[in-house]
Amino acid sequence: MKKKSAVVSHIILTLVMYSLNCRYQTEEGRKLAEKGIRKLRGSDMSSIHKVIVFAGSYFAIFDIEEYSLIIRSPPKEFFRISPIEVQKRLGLKD
Repeated sequence: MKKKSAVVSHIILTLVMYSLNCRYQTEEGRKLAEKGIRKLRGSDMSSIHKVIVFAGSYFAIFDIEEYSLIIRSPPKEFFRISPIEVQKRLGLKD
């Protein structure tokens, strides 16, 4: 006899697959599928250098270089941000 959690998981997976199938049968879905995940990632590299920080019931999303400033462990060189600007914006003193 199947456990309840296995049945629920199977139902959810089936619904997700059905939704994806319906989505990719539309014209926009076909265009998205033709583009491919690598091309989609390549078109927006700004989101690849992010970290999600959780503290209790709160969370924040930071660029990894911003986060390195917050935890007081900055890299030798910054490539995407201006450390002085980030320190002013976040109210960091150093």
